[in-house]
This record gives sequence, structure tokens and C-alpha cells, in this order.
Amino acid sequence: MEYGLIGEHLPHSFSKIIHEKLAPYQYDMLELAPDEIDAFMRKKDFKGINVTIPYKEKVIPYLDEISDQARRIGAVNTIVNRDGRLYGHNTDYFGIRELLRLNGTDPAGRKVLILGSGGTSKTARAVAEDQGAERILRVLKYRV
Repeated sequence: MEYGLIGEHLPHSFSKIIHEKLAPYQYDMLELAPDEIDAFMRKKDFKGINVTIPYKEKVIPYLDEISDQARRIGAVNTIVNRDGRLYGHNTDYFGIRELLRLNGTDPAGRKVLILGSGGTSKTARAVAEDQGAERILRVLKYRV
């Protein structure tokens, strides 16, 4: 695999469709069982991959470098292989930040409410902090 997505279960993902519409490369979906992640990461047989549940934290020990945002959040969703050195990033950080900007939402000096306690909530918290939110509240359990 040159480019693709790794995770335990991937039927929900639209990544292959999106990547192959946006770029001139094949994008593969690779479901890995927990006991397969070590061999896959040690082999480093890819140019760039996206990472989803439950491996966003488990890939970190295999990385040579990790972005400040990914380190702070504690999760990596994109890995680039440059000559055998693995670089980890959390691109969700920039996606959330851009979504706020495009919607004219500036958390600076405001209260921010985050619903949930998953990986994305950690990313949203990091963005809100960096954007100067006055106070950040998280609802860990909620019903819709």
C-alpha cells in the first residue's frame, strides 16, 4: 500500500472515495486486527496513511517525529513516511480550526461546550484553548 487508511473496522469510511476523487493515486482501506498493528508499523511499507479507531494512540510509539498538535492531543490521524522516518500529525486539529473560521466562530474570550469524550473532543479542546477560549466545558454523557 502506498496510501490508505488503517483501522480495525472501516465500513463507515468514505476516505477511499474522497481521496481518489481529489488526487491521482490509489487509496487503499486496510482493516487491521489489534495483533497486526505492530508488524504493519514496523514494516513501514507505505508513503502516507490515515489512522482511525482504535489506532490513533497506538501508532505513536512507532513514530520518529510527532507534530506539536498531535503530541498535545495524544492522537495521530496521519502518518507520512519520508525515507523510512515516520512523521505523525493530527490533521483534525486544522480541520476543526478551519471549520470555526469558515463559520465565523471565534472562541476567543467565550465559553465553549464540547459534547463527548472521544478523540475528536480532545482535538476540539486543543483548538478552543489555542483560540483563546475563556472556559471549556465538556459533557461526558448526554442523550440526544
